[in-house]
Amino acid sequence: MIAALKNSWKRLSKSQTVKLLFLEFIVVVAGVLVAQLLQSWLADREERARAMTQAQGIAMSLHNSAELAVIRQRMGPCMLDRLERVTDALATETIDQSSLGWVRVPEQNIMDNPGIDAARPLITKVFGAEQMMTFSLIEFAFDKLYEGQDAELAAWDRLSILNPANGPVSESVRGDLQLALADARQANRLMWEVSGIMRAQSGAMGTPVHDNTISQFASSPKLCAQMAGYSEAEHAAALEQGELPDGTAIHPRALKRIATRIY
Repeated sequence: MIAALKNSWKRLSKSQTVKLLFLEFIVVVAGVLVAQLLQSWLADREERARAMTQAQGIAMSLHNSAELAVIRQRMGPCMLDRLERVTDALATETIDQSSLGWVRVPEQNIMDNPGIDAARPLITKVFGAEQMMTFSLIEFAFDKLYEGQDAELAAWDRLSILNPANGPVSESVRGDLQLALADARQANRLMWEVSGIMRAQSGAMGTPVHDNTISQFASSPKLCAQMAGYSEAEHAAALEQGELPDGTAIHPRALKRIATRIY
C-alpha cells in the first residue's frame, strides 16, 4: 500500500500539471505581494502629498506674521527711543509732559492662525520629528508675537495719558505709569526677539511678504509706525549716525541698548 502511494506520487511529481500548478501558485502569490506593495506606495505618496499641501498652506498663512516681523524689526530703534524718553519724563520731580506729544497707542497688525497644531500629526508622521521642530519654533514665535502685541497695546494705552492733548497728569498715577512703562519695555523686548525668529523661519519656508501691506502700515500716524516704511539699508545708514531714518536723534541709552542687544 505504502509502496503504491510512493509510486503514484513519483509519477505525479514528474507530470507537467503539477509544475504548472506550482508555477501558477507562485505567480498568484507574487501578484498579491506586488499589489500590496503598490497600494502601500500609493498610500504613502498620497499621504506625503497631503503633508506637503498642509506645509505649503502653513507657509502661505504666515504672511501677515512675517510682515509683522519685518515691521517690528524696523520699528525697534524707534520703540527703544520712545521708552527711554518716557523714562526721563517720569523721572522728573513733576511729570514732564512737554515733549510727549508723540505718545499714542501702537498700530495693531492682525495675524491669521497658521493652523500648525491641526497639521502636527500628519507632518510629524511624514517628515519626522526633526522637521516638526521648525514648525514648533514658528508656532512658538506666532504665539509670542500675539502675546507681545496685546501686552504692548495695553501698556501704551495706559501710557497714552502722558500725551499733553489728554490734559495734565496727576501725581497719583505715577506708580501706575511706572508699571505700564515696565510692561511696555518687557513687551518691546519680546516683540524684538520673537520677530527675529519669525522672520528667519518664515523666510526659510518661503512665506511671501507683501510690500504694499508694510507700506499701508507705515502710513499710520500711530507710535513708530512710519519707521516700517524705511528700508533696512536706510535704517542701517541712519543708525550709524545715531539717528532714526527720519532724522530724529536716538536717545543715548537706546543707542547703547541697540549696540549691546539688551533691549
